[in-house]
Amino acid sequence: MAEAEGACGAFAPDLTEVIQITVVVADSVVMTDTLRADARTANARGDTVPATVVWTSFDTTILALPDTTAGVFIGQKVGTTRIQARAGTLRSDPISIRVTAQTTP
Repeated sequence: MAEAEGACGAFAPDLTEVIQITVVVADSVVMTDTLRADARTANARGDTVPATVVWTSFDTTILALPDTTAGVFIGQKVGTTRIQARAGTLRSDPISIRVTAQTTP
């Protein structure tokens, strides 16, 4: 009969690792205006932790993204696209953003 012992500690999760991204952003922007998105990252304890967030626009012809780390988008043409935030390998759910036409007074 063989016996083995192991330590579970080697498989314990890193509680400081980012496990959640919360994105706050308006759902629409007027063409040529700026849309600012904000992302907060949290660890397994629910504490906000610093992390580099990289942004993606699924269609840059509708919603341009001049700087992938700034969270600033510019409405290019009327339509709907999605944006997404990423911290390391963790990605937020895609968020639909509508670009609307400018209204004339």
